[in-house]
Amino acid sequence: MRASPRDRRGPALVALCLALILICAPAAAEEAVIRVLPGGTAYEASVQVTGSEHAFWTPGLMGERVPLQVEDLKVLGSSGPVEYRETGRGVIAFPEGNYTITYRAPVRDNHLVAAFDTPYAVTVALPEGVDVRNPLIGMVSPGGAVSSGPNGTTEIAWDRTAVVEVRFYTPDREILLTTFGTIWLAIALVLILPLLISRRRGGE
Repeated sequence: MRASPRDRRGPALVALCLALILICAPAAAEEAVIRVLPGGTAYEASVQVTGSEHAFWTPGLMGERVPLQVEDLKVLGSSGPVEYRETGRGVIAFPEGNYTITYRAPVRDNHLVAAFDTPYAVTVALPEGVDVRNPLIGMVSPGGAVSSGPNGTTEIAWDRTAVVEVRFYTPDREILLTTFGTIWLAIALVLILPLLISRRRGGE
């Protein structure tokens, strides 16, 4: 017995609603985890990749793409490491699929910049004794949420971004800034106070 058009309308309506939800819902960003190593001169990254190619680059002074030199590069599939080939400066290719790429890259002058071809959900973990919360010497690119991580680490997370930038500092640098700030404030008071006193006396 054939189902009536009214009976078939329910499942068709449900299928249409599911299709609209899938089309309208934003695609979840792939994840990248960056861990700054103790000493702050290098970081290790783990990046999820879907496709057959990945580029390692960092923004230059004029915003241009500068190839990033990486070490200990591995492309990991569901069954282990996958062979890759270099197709250009900072570009590698591999069979189409879903992978996790791990590598190590340098950090210069406590300034970390990581860039991706598409938006990622990025987490940066800073080692114990390193911070970014002082706006005079620390900096986090827009959208980054700073929180305390395990074992005295600091974590910064972005929900969706193509470029992350972090400038971190050590406690001794913060102490040095505080000391110099206090000295300059004292010098300013010594220079300005006599002027204020003389003006006050002149107005009496």
